[in-house]
Amino acid sequence: MQSVQHSMSEEQPRRRSRGTQPQSYRFEDEYSFLDEDGSGPSGTQTPNFQEDPQDDGDDFMPDVQEEEQEEEVDDDVDEGEDDDDEEDEEDSDEEFNPPRKHSARDISVMEVDSIQEPSTPNSKGRKKFTDDVRSPIAFSKGGGVKVPTVDNDRLRTRGIADFSKIGGQEIRLKHLFGPGSEALKPVLATRDYWYKQETLPLRQSGGLKRSFFESQDARERENRVTRKWFADTGKAAFAIGQKSRKLNAEEGQSYLASARPNSLNILSGIVDEPHLTSLKKGSFVSVAEPFKESKDRPGWLFNLGARIQEAQWAANEESSTQYLAVAVEQEPTGRQSKPMENPKAPAFTATHSYPASIQIWSFEATKDGELDIAKEPRLESVICTDWGAPKHFRWCPIQATDGSGLSFNDTTVHVGLLAAIWSDARVRILNVCIPKSDVNTTKPLYLHYSRAAFDISLPMTIPTCLHWLSGTSLAVGTAAGTVAIWTLTQPGTFASVETNRSSPKPWFYQHLADTYILTISSGWPSQPQFLSISIADGFARLFDLRSPNADYTASIRGRTLCVTQAWHEQTQSFAMPDEHYILKHNPVRRYYHNLYSMRSESSITRIATSPVHPGVLVGGVDGAVEVSNPVGRITNYKVIPWQQKWFVHEWRRPVEQLVLPTATPEEDDAMVQDAPVEELSSSATHDENGMVPSGFTSPNVSQSVLSQPLVRITEGYKATQPGIQHSIMSKKPTNPEIGKGITVFEEPSAITALAWNPNLKFGTWAVAGMGSGLLRVEDVGV
Repeated sequence: MQSVQHSMSEEQPRRRSRGTQPQSYRFEDEYSFLDEDGSGPSGTQTPNFQEDPQDDGDDFMPDVQEEEQEEEVDDDVDEGEDDDDEEDEEDSDEEFNPPRKHSARDISVMEVDSIQEPSTPNSKGRKKFTDDVRSPIAFSKGGGVKVPTVDNDRLRTRGIADFSKIGGQEIRLKHLFGPGSEALKPVLATRDYWYKQETLPLRQSGGLKRSFFESQDARERENRVTRKWFADTGKAAFAIGQKSRKLNAEEGQSYLASARPNSLNILSGIVDEPHLTSLKKGSFVSVAEPFKESKDRPGWLFNLGARIQEAQWAANEESSTQYLAVAVEQEPTGRQSKPMENPKAPAFTATHSYPASIQIWSFEATKDGELDIAKEPRLESVICTDWGAPKHFRWCPIQATDGSGLSFNDTTVHVGLLAAIWSDARVRILNVCIPKSDVNTTKPLYLHYSRAAFDISLPMTIPTCLHWLSGTSLAVGTAAGTVAIWTLTQPGTFASVETNRSSPKPWFYQHLADTYILTISSGWPSQPQFLSISIADGFARLFDLRSPNADYTASIRGRTLCVTQAWHEQTQSFAMPDEHYILKHNPVRRYYHNLYSMRSESSITRIATSPVHPGVLVGGVDGAVEVSNPVGRITNYKVIPWQQKWFVHEWRRPVEQLVLPTATPEEDDAMVQDAPVEELSSSATHDENGMVPSGFTSPNVSQSVLSQPLVRITEGYKATQPGIQHSIMSKKPTNPEIGKGITVFEEPSAITALAWNPNLKFGTWAVAGMGSGLLRVEDVGV
């Protein structure tokens, strides 16, 4: 027998008869944000039902035998913590559909304020309304009794209601983006605007657009403030504190040296007729050359000779010339330490100074913003320094000059402000300019920087990552778990010629983590006050810079290091990799909640998002680069997202160094008879035209090709829906005695750099760097 009692002084309410129709199933105006004016009570939007003559006016209470005991859920357990939890959520969504007149897919931006309640509730789903109709008494796991409280007055550990697995998409959007119509309008507009984009960004008119969450007035104001500061103060400060000089070609080549071979063999093109190309170091070739038709493949493939460390586009909205900064891995000169010889970990100690460089490449665009394949890219400038290797850099997101172009003055072209971390454990900001006299020449400009106007170091630690919070604010994470923020507009930030003082002090310096900070990102431009960091302890933490000591939260702990993250403006979430090869999204309002949108077949090494379209690029250690649009998946969890491979990059070492021995000619001839063509492509020879005739086997390949590393690039993949729950590899049958295997890939096959072009007109341009030294720049718009 079950008794229900509110208090000792109140009388037990009687249950309503089953034949009596309640006025509303909504509990305490939960949907009041969808009213006509956003403030009206729910009773005003619910039709009045005819009362039963036998009705006594009591509140509705379910029968005792139909009442379900509330399940106790730990706050630390989340639906995204494991794949099984995610499957449970999908099952619960399919089992229950609450009664409503409009589905979330039918909701438009103009209808957010005018959605009405259903006039006739569905009685079949009564017992599922455990969130709306609760028993006054609930028993916890320990046997204690919870104190009955009103739902709106409940104490919540994270300040907002727990994520509900019961209800329609309206409840989901309210939980993820906010309870008001001002929070729902941008996400509904985002979903409706880009619903046609499944994977690759659309090049058609209107395919690229700034986020609906971003205020146009705020962006214009930030542009105006940044450009005014640079014209009044910043330009003079960099001119005084920054020292540079030109180098000749012979001196400049010493800063581009790397230990890799001078050429690399690349196998690409049609699978049945692959094309073998030997690409020299520092040269490039069109990605359409191995194919018969080249109209729909505007892109270039570079061989820079060593592992691509970083690649980032400069902010340039108006000019048709786009600039790309690329850094390759360069080893220190002189004697190298043997393995386990250095007792101090290189990730926590600074290196000695040695020559290194950052390359500035330029690309031309057509009138429509597409990559102009008729004009070859140019190496405009080489930033030469003696500060060690550039480990991580970012361009200032705001163009410091006006919108009339990149003309800094009559003699100089201004590219932008480049903030970078060098291996000597210092952070510097360089004002990158190119003289106009060198722009029209075919030879690159070698510019040696001996001093930076902004040059800082951190006490007792080294910087590990950095991120621009605005056009004038820079945040830096360290190996000790501290975060420092500088604002360039503050006095005393730049060095002067008269004073040789130490590094300027940051206005923000706090210990936000207990160990190594791997990555740092912010919610700029729509949420610049939020700062997200991923830490070596497996957690990621979100801070509100307005009150970092009070307003912060942590994500679900991962089992692997989160080496990359990016802010996805269209879903208001931070995208990070998971240990299960899954791309997860952590929304701002539910940072502790994992929402999955993509699945890879290997560990994710790089993630790239764009401020002008919702496409997300993901690169893995297997060399595959995939793209998807996660908006549909985030707004509706039942949507199975599409994802498509841009290309796949595979590297193999010389045949003599392979772990498994090669087959003899007799064994090879036996295997060739039934082998598919794609398996023979890597061992086939080529004729005088560079095409591979059919029927050629590995014994006929030149020994020089076999004794050198080889790269195979495949593309032309169709879009698929692999799902989130299980990967393709996990479905393959395995020997139960052996168990499932883990694939190990060659290190040069990995994707090491990935970025979208942030400029509105050129947002379909993408760049991918690989461990083999190849760099691919392509306009992937469709």
